[in-house]
Amino acid sequence: MEMDFKELVDLYHQKKIEGMDFSQIRKELAEKNIETELIKDIVRAIDNRMLSGEVKTKKKGMFKPRDLRLIGWILMIIGGVITLGTYFKWFDMNGYYFLSYGPVIAGYLLIVAARRAQRKNS
Repeated sequence: MEMDFKELVDLYHQKKIEGMDFSQIRKELAEKNIETELIKDIVRAIDNRMLSGEVKTKKKGMFKPRDLRLIGWILMIIGGVITLGTYFKWFDMNGYYFLSYGPVIAGYLLIVAARRAQRKNS
């Protein structure tokens, strides 16, 4: 059963999205006795589709703007409570002060990043 160029590109583009490597695609196409030039054209077409972002896949581990904003606020509040707690002696630090500006700054930056991501999406 002979497949035409577009069907091969569609089939292997889907396999590429699922995680198949280009070397595996080339090997599989060579096993089907497809000419070397046609294999190069198929791989080039798949690569062009991947680069153009024709298929929008959801990346794992990416947060939505709302999640980023929530995490940012939580970090800012935790950093503020720790800083105020050591200043007002809510925590016994034996005369030392612990200023946790890191979580406050990181939280603020996450909130800013969430706003930018939300503007970008809309």
